[in-house]
Amino acid sequence: MTSSASNEIEKASNDNFRVLYICSAARCGSTLTDMFIGGHSQATSLGEINFLERAIGLNEECSCGEKLRNCPQWNKIFDNIRLSRNIDLIKNPNAFKLWDILAYNKIDQQQTQSYRMAVFLRKAWMMTRDHLPDVLRELTPIPPELNKALNNKMDLYRAIAQCWNKSVIVDSSKNFREAIELHRRWPDNIKVILLTRDGRGVYLSRRSSGHSQFDSVNIWLSYYRRALPLLSSHIASRSLLKIRYEDLASDPDATGRILCNFADIPFESGMLELKQATRHLVSGNKTRFASGKEIRLDTRWQTDLTGAELDFFTRTGGEMNNQLGYR
Repeated sequence: MTSSASNEIEKASNDNFRVLYICSAARCGSTLTDMFIGGHSQATSLGEINFLERAIGLNEECSCGEKLRNCPQWNKIFDNIRLSRNIDLIKNPNAFKLWDILAYNKIDQQQTQSYRMAVFLRKAWMMTRDHLPDVLRELTPIPPELNKALNNKMDLYRAIAQCWNKSVIVDSSKNFREAIELHRRWPDNIKVILLTRDGRGVYLSRRSSGHSQFDSVNIWLSYYRRALPLLSSHIASRSLLKIRYEDLASDPDATGRILCNFADIPFESGMLELKQATRHLVSGNKTRFASGKEIRLDTRWQTDLTGAELDFFTRTGGEMNNQLGYR
């Protein structure tokens, strides 16, 4: 056994926190779910934390309103990483690599053409690995850069649990392959929430933002086509919870109790008021900055999605929508 592997085993034996990793396609309510659970006194919200290095580099805001570099809570984490790993995240955020992610808005200097090509090749490797029989898949390693990213992510979780005194960490990075690999290495710590939303609502949301018909349905459709079988196959049933955005938004009390039971923490009614707690999300939906943030069900598609638009979605995404339980 290598010294690094021994160190990971020793660290894991001291871990007393749980991570709820949210997997969902974009615009399915992951930020709302993250913030909702993060309103619990024992939990904390991270948002799409894989954007951490970009957020530091571009001097973006934490959801508390402070610049991330100036946020007192995040500075506790930066200090911890500097002391434990000898990495100064403020001066060199790219030295602490997390799982591959590409930005399409607010692109930083790191996202060069060569970086994008490296990400594409690693993703192609992982997609090929998805289709291997289980025995071969286990014998096929993930790329070294991604393996390093997993260890960095776990070190980040540890620093947050320790410095913020939290027992539940919510990560809405949404990458199902990362979720699977994290759970495979740390099955006692990593639990996965598979969040779905009626595809018609997702489609309308993307169309309203100027996306094409094809992109508006295909990003949602491709995500669940790939994620559903892999999560079901590689995440232990006791560590995988399937919830619907519509259930959380229409009955947050009942869904909150289900989520808290999954996280092994008592339900707190204060979670129902998103404005009560200060959170420190790094990235995600703009809801994290809204002064009047609240839990509200968005059903606009029921009145606004009609005619040719509804027909297009039904032809392309209707079968998956039915598979997810929407009629």
